[in-house]
Amino acid sequence: MGIVLFSEKKKVGGLAHVLLSEPPAGKINNKGKYARSAIEAVLADLKKTGIEPSELSARIFGGASMFDSIQSSFLQNIGSENVRVTKEVLGQHGIPITSEEIGGTVGRTITVFMDDGRILLRANGKEKFFYKV
Repeated sequence: MGIVLFSEKKKVGGLAHVLLSEPPAGKINNKGKYARSAIEAVLADLKKTGIEPSELSARIFGGASMFDSIQSSFLQNIGSENVRVTKEVLGQHGIPITSEEIGGTVGRTITVFMDDGRILLRANGKEKFFYKV
């Protein structure tokens, strides 16, 4: 799942690409893999540059159910759990989500342009730009 945080005013932002919502019990070897810790890490890095959460907006992409054919509730719920935790953490910081393309069964790829915050989304052989910051 891709989480883009961006300050339209300062043209600064950050991107997290998370694999799971939370680390397995007792293991957090790579904070960037998990929604909660990845968002907190991006916010901490942005704070070092003088960007506060109140200056940011978020756009989220992904959260697809990529493992529907596998009989595992854990694997089938990865996407929806990533979305749930992402929205929870952003809400806790008061960061509005201005665009989202989530769910479904198709993977997505995004490219973020920091000069103006636009995002190019590629999914299912199609491309779409998101301009709203």
